[in-house]
Amino acid sequence: MDTFAMDFTESDLARARLAALRLADEHGLRGERAADLVIVVNEAVANVVLHGGGRGRLRLWREGVSLLCEVRDSGPGLPSRYLAKPDPPVPAAPGGWGIWVIRRLADRVAITTGPGGTAVRIAMEIS
Repeated sequence: MDTFAMDFTESDLARARLAALRLADEHGLRGERAADLVIVVNEAVANVVLHGGGRGRLRLWREGVSLLCEVRDSGPGLPSRYLAKPDPPVPAAPGGWGIWVIRRLADRVAITTGPGGTAVRIAMEIS
């Protein structure tokens, strides 16, 4: 898999997770780190489905010693309060865990957002 790209909606969540697992397997990311990649891809794609207009674009690829994931949507953008929170949501919170989980599991995360949509780029180092 050189670069994998797909447009997605809610019905494509499993396909996105499988693509992440395949990328990890093909490039030697194993065990818990491979599971972490699948989790962050799932969280990023699920956030688009729930909050970013219901549809988006997923790209997965390798660059140097990193596996990269980019998820884009054309939703309304993220409120800044979600981007500035370093602490996890309170346990009783019904949501708000996705970005926190992504930041905890990935090696690098970059989020750009505005009224024209959001892009989340995630890097996982291959060790």
